[in-house]
Amino acid sequence: MKARNRHRDRRLAGLAAGLLALLSSPLLAAPPQPPVPTDKLLEGRGLYDAGKYKEAVRSFKEADKLANGACAECRLWLAKAFDKLGAYKEALKNVDPVPGMTTNKTILIGAANERGIALVGLAANDPKQLGPAEKAFRQALEMSDGTINSIRFSLGVTLLQMSRDEEGIAVLKEYLAKGPGAADAEVARKLIASPMRARKRMVPDFELTTLAGDYLTAEDLRGKVLLLDFWGTWCPPCVASVPSLRSLSHRLKDDPFQLVSISTDADEKTLRAFVAKNQMDWSQVWDQGQAFTRQCGIHSFPTYVLVSPEGEILHVVSGWGMGTERDLNSRVYAAVRAVQKSAKPAR
Repeated sequence: MKARNRHRDRRLAGLAAGLLALLSSPLLAAPPQPPVPTDKLLEGRGLYDAGKYKEAVRSFKEADKLANGACAECRLWLAKAFDKLGAYKEALKNVDPVPGMTTNKTILIGAANERGIALVGLAANDPKQLGPAEKAFRQALEMSDGTINSIRFSLGVTLLQMSRDEEGIAVLKEYLAKGPGAADAEVARKLIASPMRARKRMVPDFELTTLAGDYLTAEDLRGKVLLLDFWGTWCPPCVASVPSLRSLSHRLKDDPFQLVSISTDADEKTLRAFVAKNQMDWSQVWDQGQAFTRQCGIHSFPTYVLVSPEGEILHVVSGWGMGTERDLNSRVYAAVRAVQKSAKPAR
């Protein structure tokens, strides 16, 4: 009996050893992860840098597919592109898995930052929803050892949106101290001077020169309803909107209303020819280099920004169609009527 037991134990041990050997063999080991599809990723980044975010999304998705869905860098860039498009839920869907996919510190910092941006977008200026965004920005800033100043700006603005003015102003002052010539330095100064601007959607102060040579400033247009039309001759929906905008401009020419079209065209000659051919006789601005367009956070075209006489953004919509046209016209007329009503002396 003992001999049979010893034989059985040896046989079981042999089977266990064989099973372990089989499991550790190259045939059953986890397959190596495919390399990051650099070419496709670079293609997407080029599109992203050119402001073609929808096309960039397609390239980043293809890159991630080539990596069997295991490309943390692809997911980060997808989140960045979706944040630019305002598709904040999609941004979170792509960025949330990143910490479990990589230990690359640069990618992890970027993921935390994009998570913060998406959460701010989803909060829609509701201070109660901004806590997770603050946490994400602080995490990104901590992981970067405070070296990425743009994250500090995002954190400062978020704190102001939460009505934590003292903290937000302190962070923005630190942002200015570390980068007085930073991209958002002027915006930071204005927020420090008037924290309320972070809690209201205000159109950025501007100084624009039209194709006709007129000089337009935000201050000069106070008291009027302002409609900013961000467009380009290269954009079919933008072109389709021209007749309606022309009609709107003519109908309200004697009212407290100003239509300003901001062109993102690369070539001024092409723009001038199109404007002349289509009798676009309202204020036309060539935003060479798209500085003002970026300042307003515009990423898709056409985009219409309706602004109150006090400079507060009343409505933003992108795209063009019958529904957009009706809704936009209705909102413009309502805003103009409100100005006219408030201007009438009380009886």
